[in-house]
This record gives sequence, structure tokens and C-alpha cells, in this order.
Amino acid sequence: MSLLESDISLEASGEVVALTASSASLISCNDRDLAESFTGDLTLDPPISASIEQVRQDLYTASAGCEARGLWEYQLWLTEQLMYLPTPTRVRLPERNAWNAEYDVVQFALQLMRGQEYIRAAKMLKRCVSQHGRFMYYYCFFLAGEKKRIDQFDIKNKRGLKNKALVNIRIELEQLRKSKQLDTFGLWLLGVVLRESEMPDLSMAVLVESLHADPTFWGSWKTLAKVIKNKNQLQTLPALPNHWMKNVFYIELCQDMYYANESLTYIQALQDMGLVDNPYLLSKRAEIHYTLREYDIARDTFKELLEKDPNRMDVVDMYSNILYVKEDKPTLNYLAHRCIELDKYRPETCFVVGNFYSIFGNHEKSIVYFQRALRLDPQYLSAWTLMGHEYVELKNYNMAIECYRNAIDINPRDYRAWYLIGQTYELLKMHAYSLYYYMEAQRLRPTDSRMTVALGATYEKLEQPMKARKCYTRALNVGDQEDIAMIRLARVCEALHDEQAAVRWYSRYVELVDTGEVDAGEDICYAYRYLAHYHLRNDRLPEADVFAHKCCEFRETKSDGKALVRQIAAHRNTGVLQQQRPKSNIRVNLMSMSGSSPATTRSSSSSNKRSRAPPPPDTPSDNDMSF
Repeated sequence: MSLLESDISLEASGEVVALTASSASLISCNDRDLAESFTGDLTLDPPISASIEQVRQDLYTASAGCEARGLWEYQLWLTEQLMYLPTPTRVRLPERNAWNAEYDVVQFALQLMRGQEYIRAAKMLKRCVSQHGRFMYYYCFFLAGEKKRIDQFDIKNKRGLKNKALVNIRIELEQLRKSKQLDTFGLWLLGVVLRESEMPDLSMAVLVESLHADPTFWGSWKTLAKVIKNKNQLQTLPALPNHWMKNVFYIELCQDMYYANESLTYIQALQDMGLVDNPYLLSKRAEIHYTLREYDIARDTFKELLEKDPNRMDVVDMYSNILYVKEDKPTLNYLAHRCIELDKYRPETCFVVGNFYSIFGNHEKSIVYFQRALRLDPQYLSAWTLMGHEYVELKNYNMAIECYRNAIDINPRDYRAWYLIGQTYELLKMHAYSLYYYMEAQRLRPTDSRMTVALGATYEKLEQPMKARKCYTRALNVGDQEDIAMIRLARVCEALHDEQAAVRWYSRYVELVDTGEVDAGEDICYAYRYLAHYHLRNDRLPEADVFAHKCCEFRETKSDGKALVRQIAAHRNTGVLQQQRPKSNIRVNLMSMSGSSPATTRSSSSSNKRSRAPPPPDTPSDNDMSF
């Protein structure tokens, strides 16, 4: 009796992970940690070219192998690429049915798999000795465990769900690997099991071995892209086969790691090979424009894609995000009804309907549909994130944090989930916890000023103005997307009694506001007040008078402005300066700073829209702040 047969119940169990880490570990960050997080360069292999006939032959071969083993998800992708290749003159189809004696058993097992009778199919495949039959035997047990896990899915206990078949499958597949009895598909399955068992290093090694055995199998490339979590893992990855599918692998990987320009390079390389009207590449371009916050271009690209294939469902979720950000309610309404007509039980349909209810303010109903999407697909990253947004709207912060943490469990590279947990803890006034999550978000997006500004604001609240000053300087170097880093840097310099730096940054900010290069923030009045005091102390009465009158235009500084006007007038009449340098208490100044409170919805501070839309990656300046 095999190990699998001795544990055929496949029940999922586990402990719920605590919501928070220890506060001691959160506040142990130092300047070295902060400096190490400011890295972002990525070195990749150059694009690989191949003839269109070689591409077609590889796709045919891989598609036949996937079809014979019930890997329909990967076969769908491979056949779609074949569909949009130029019409061939001659095609050499791969040989099929090479397992001969086991053909009838395998075909019957395939039909059972289509009906999700995985245990029954595994029993039929028990006596198969070929690599093909043994792969399907273990794959059926794996799918049975996944089905059981999904059936027992509970929103409140998501982390407790485990595929109990993983241990036994891993033990038996490792034994077959040692005896060299696994082909590329068997090695891929072992890599998937190791990934699900949280053994990423072993998983990467096995997946690379699978690719060297057959580089045409798309499943190994895609799984490997999911296993790699950071740049260090990518740099230590064993050498990959020089095959044109490596281009597609880098597209997936760069997009997940938010390297948009590199991803575009590999997309262009594939199009130069002849994959011009490929819908997969078109959808990837649209997603990149969405990542760069070029919503109009992304919306037009998705619209073009859906016009070519109106029944396509795998892109409607991101398209609905763009419609939400653009507040295009009529189009989102049409899209939601269209998805329901096509297939109301798909996760993407529930996702779109959740967005539809959210844009009209019905957050309770929106949560219901996001939960339905997660019951259909517990690994649906975007659904976890947006359900967290809805809980924030309802001020249920504990559930919001749980949703965001589930998103991190699925994809630790998703900086948005880290950032949103930081925002939620900031709402709860738990700034030490907020600091940890902001640092993780900034580490993943070192060239995104929003992450650095949030980190600086948290340092201010923790009364660490020098670190806050470094963060705001860094945000200016990488490009301040929200036009708030400069005014905050000036106020920190004021709190640190660095008068020359404060005057320089306040003056620069006022100049940019006057020329219309940046929008005036709510703190502009404090810049006017500080500059008025500074010019008055230095006997520059015309400049002081201008800023004093501007102070009178704001409720926060109106009384100070009137007092300054009277002092300036008295000085002009008597020639005696009646102004003393204002006392500055560093703690009072820091705690009185009114930064924009963290978004409780999906909006950035510059617009009233969702922060689901990721900011564009900027190239760091050569003059980046060194920590």
C-alpha cells in the first residue's frame, strides 16, 4: 500500500497565524536597513529569438503533452498562442499515444478528471508503470487534495487550509527523482508540491531541472515565476535553458516584480519574432499601462482586446479596476451584466460585480461578491485586497488587516498589500507596526515616492525627525508623485532648527505653487507664515508683507497673519523691529504636522480614487540620498 492510499481522506487543517508580529521586532529597524532597501536594478538575460516555425513546432509539442495529461489550463494558453500565429505552409504534428498498453486506462482516467472524480481516476491509474501514467496518478491525488481544500474553505480560517496530500506526494516523487524516473511533467509536479510545502529553494532547483528536460512546457516556466520572490533569488537561480519561452518567463516575472520597462522589452522581442496580433501580449501591455497609471491607454487597450474577443473573461477583473478608477459607472454597469450573462459562477464575474456595488457605495453587498469569488478561487489575490478595502470603508480594521495579510501570503511581492496594512495600522495609531509594513512596501518599491513619504511620516510620528528628513529627501530624488515631500521636508527642517534648509525648501515649494507646477497643499499656509517671520527678522519688509497677507487667507494662520501685518506696519512707522524669533519646540512641531491621513479607500492623496491602481516605477536619480 502506498503512502497516498494510507491517507486518502485529504483533510485540511492547521493553525491560524497571529495577526501581528512582536512590537520589538517592528521598531528594530536602523539606518542600514533603510539604506539597503533603496535598491532596484535588475540584471536579466537578453531576449532570445527563434523562427516562427520553431515556435509553432514547440507549441504543438507542448500542447499535445498537456492534453494527454489533463493539464488543460496550460494547454489553453499554448493553443491560444498557436491560434494567432501566421498561417503555416506545412506542419509536422507530434506523435501521440506513445504509451500504447496504457492508452485505454489513461483515456478513461482523463474523462474521470474532467468530471472531477480524481480519487476514482487515481485508482484506475494505480498499476501504470510509464512516466505518463505515474504522473497522472500523483496528479490526481494532488487535485483531489486541492478540491477538498477549496470545498472546506472558510474566509475566517483561510490560513488553516492545507492540502494534506502534499507530504505523501513529495516523499514518493522524491524517491522517483533519485532513481531518474521522472520526466519534465513529473519534475514540474514535484516543484509545485515543494512550493506549496513552503520549500522555495528546492522547488526552484527542481523546476529548473524540469525546464532543462523540456523547455517547451509552459507550466514549469510559469510556476518558476511564482516561486521567485525577490531579486536575490533571481540572481542566484541556476542557469536556464536558452529557449524562446524564456522571454515569456521574464514578462511574467518582471510584471510581478514591477519592472515595467524590462517587461516591455521582452514583449517587443516576441512581437519581432512574428507574434504581432497575439492577445496574450496585448493583455500584458494593457496591464503594464495600468501599472504605470496610464489608465486611458490601458482602458483603450482592454477595450480593443474585448472587441476582438467579446467573450474573453480572464482580463475583465483588471478592466473593471480601471473603470472604477476612472469612475466610468455606465461601462462598469454594462461589464457586470455582460459577465453575469456569460458565466455568473466564474471568480472574475463575482469580482466585477463586487466592484460594481462598491462604486455605488454598497460595501456590504460588495463584500458578499468578493467572498463568492474567493470561495471559487481562494488564491484570488485581487479579491483579497479589494475586500480589505471594503472592510476599511466599514471601519472593520481587524478584518481588513486579515484580508491584506492573506494577500501577502499568496504573493509576498505585492507591495500594495504591505502598504495598505501600514495605512490601516496608522489609522489605529499603531505607528510602530505601521513602520514595519511601510518599510517592506518601500523595499519592494524603492523608486516609488509614496512608499518613502509614508515611511517618513511614520518616523515623524515616532519622533525620529532625522530619519524622516532622509526619507523625504529620498522621495524628492526619485520623483515626488504626490507633491507633498518638499513641504514635509521643509517642516522637518524647521522642527530641527535648520533655518537655512527650511527657508530653501519653503521658498522652492511656494515658487512651484505660484508657477502652477504643483497644486497648493493644505500646509501652504505654514510655509507663508514661516517665510513671513524669516523676512521680518531680516528686515525684508516687502517680502514679509506679501507672505503675511497670504497668511490671512487661511483659517489656520489668519490670526498670525494679522499680527504680522501689524508688526510690519509698526516697524515701518517707528523703524524698530518688534519681532522676536518664534520659539520652536521640536516635539510640538512634529506632532502638530498635519500630513494627509492614510487613505481609507483605494485612493491616493492626490485624487479621490482607489489606491488599487499601482504607481508607476520611476528610475532613481544618480543623486539618490545615501543612507
